[in-house]
Amino acid sequence: MKLIKSLTWSAVFAAAVSFGAVAYAQQPTENGGKPTQQDQSRDRSQDRTRETEPAAITGELTRVMPDQKSFTVRSTSGAEMLFRYNEQTIVTGAENNVAGLATSNGAEVTVSYKNDSAGNMASRIEVHPKR
Repeated sequence: MKLIKSLTWSAVFAAAVSFGAVAYAQQPTENGGKPTQQDQSRDRSQDRTRETEPAAITGELTRVMPDQKSFTVRSTSGAEMLFRYNEQTIVTGAENNVAGLATSNGAEVTVSYKNDSAGNMASRIEVHPKR
């Protein structure tokens, strides 16, 4: 009898705690449940963090088009990727500038880039010495 009584009270207590938690979670906030300005800015900053994470590829520099400020790289899997560059693009090797890329056709390069709405923008180009 004592065991049944204690099990019953334990079940009642567990149910009360569960219902209390559910009721608390459903209470309206002072702004009607809408995200605050702080919540929205935190979400945007997290999105920007995800967007700015650079990707990298290593492959053979196949073509440089200085008039279009772009170049192509053939990856080890055989796929060619088109990249854009600008004044902020850092180049190492190849005379340490973008103009040196034109003389590096066939060289192995590692390109760090970000994918934006206009395509792949190279942030860093490392030209490896020929072996």
